[in-house]
Amino acid sequence: MNKKAWIGIAAIVVVAVIAVVLLTTRKQPDTITIGAILPLTGEAAQWGIPPQNAASLAVEEINAEGGVDGKRLTLLVEDSKAEPKEGVSAFNKIVATSDTKVVLGAVASSVTLAVAPLAERNHVVLFSPASTSPKITDAGDYCPSPGLVDTSKG
Repeated sequence: MNKKAWIGIAAIVVVAVIAVVLLTTRKQPDTITIGAILPLTGEAAQWGIPPQNAASLAVEEINAEGGVDGKRLTLLVEDSKAEPKEGVSAFNKIVATSDTKVVLGAVASSVTLAVAPLAERNHVVLFSPASTSPKITDAGDYCPSPGLVDTSKG
């Protein structure tokens, strides 16, 4: 075989390898989105705004340090107004517009309990920092109760 034939074969092999890699490797997102369902308006806003500020600050600090495994965090916040119907709408909007797998909230137990079945169905962890209803313990695998998260398993 002459030199041109070897170059042609090598080029075909390189193109084939690149094609296989591109077709079998799913592109990982450059960002990690965290959702938040919090009462930002209405009478319960006093319990929603501080967690929003804390989450925003944490995201800012983590991103300033290079993110998580080189990926930037984004926080997608929706207002629940501490009303179950609004919380369901907020959760659905977050899931429909992002690839989030974790949602912070809600702060009101009634909202958390309304959203928990959606979190189960969508395999999204719903981590409520303040909901206190004992029913949350049985709300599903994707809705851990505050203080009951087992961190010993890593």
